[in-house]
Amino acid sequence: MQVWKIQCVLLQTVKDEDEVIRGMSENMIVKFEKYWNDYSVTLAMGAVLDPRMKLEMLRCCYSEIDVSTADEKVAHVKSNLYMLFEKYAAATTNNNQSNLNVQTNLTSGPLPKTSRSTTSVKRGMFDELKKHNMILISQAGKSQLDVYLDEPIKELDEELDVLKWWKGKVTRFPDLSLLARDLLNILITTVASESAFNIGAHVLNKYRSHLLPKNVQALICTRNWLHGFANNDEDDDESNDIGNGTTSRMVD
Repeated sequence: MQVWKIQCVLLQTVKDEDEVIRGMSENMIVKFEKYWNDYSVTLAMGAVLDPRMKLEMLRCCYSEIDVSTADEKVAHVKSNLYMLFEKYAAATTNNNQSNLNVQTNLTSGPLPKTSRSTTSVKRGMFDELKKHNMILISQAGKSQLDVYLDEPIKELDEELDVLKWWKGKVTRFPDLSLLARDLLNILITTVASESAFNIGAHVLNKYRSHLLPKNVQALICTRNWLHGFANNDEDDDESNDIGNGTTSRMVD
């Protein structure tokens, strides 16, 4: 949601009457689209796993940006989410089979009569529950992800802790909750919008990559004193001239 808000603001400021703001926004959009194209699917899948949003809210956000491509983007996110869920479901099936084999080997030896009776009763209860769940799933023909997406959107609550919500759904959505835990824990990459008007690259080039922080600050301050805060697109010659002049003594 935060990234979507940033994109909406940038699209609005591109049409601003102020030439400075408009130019700055255009440069920031170039940087934004670079990062958005790399992480949009991951962020969108995280939004779908938010019970307050799901696919309906995602489609609304995409429509706000571009109506013509909204359905296509939603379908792309949905297909990737199902593909990822299938991998989690397959991994869980393999783990359950391995655990079952281990438990069978451990309980193959003789047990006391009371322990054997208690174990058989517990195993019988869980076997019946598993059979019941398998019957319900097979009759409905739906996966955990299908059931989650078909349910109505949860009431919009800004204070909702999504990870805690999924933790409480481990019993109902065992595979999907693991997927949500891993996906929602991915740290978002900050959009380097400041690079659109940052002159650091003019100072820390490949020939000056070992400058001390205080010397970098001195170079930037000197540049601002001499040329102001205007965004200059010249090569590094100008910054090199500054470095070879007054501030070269600081570097030495």
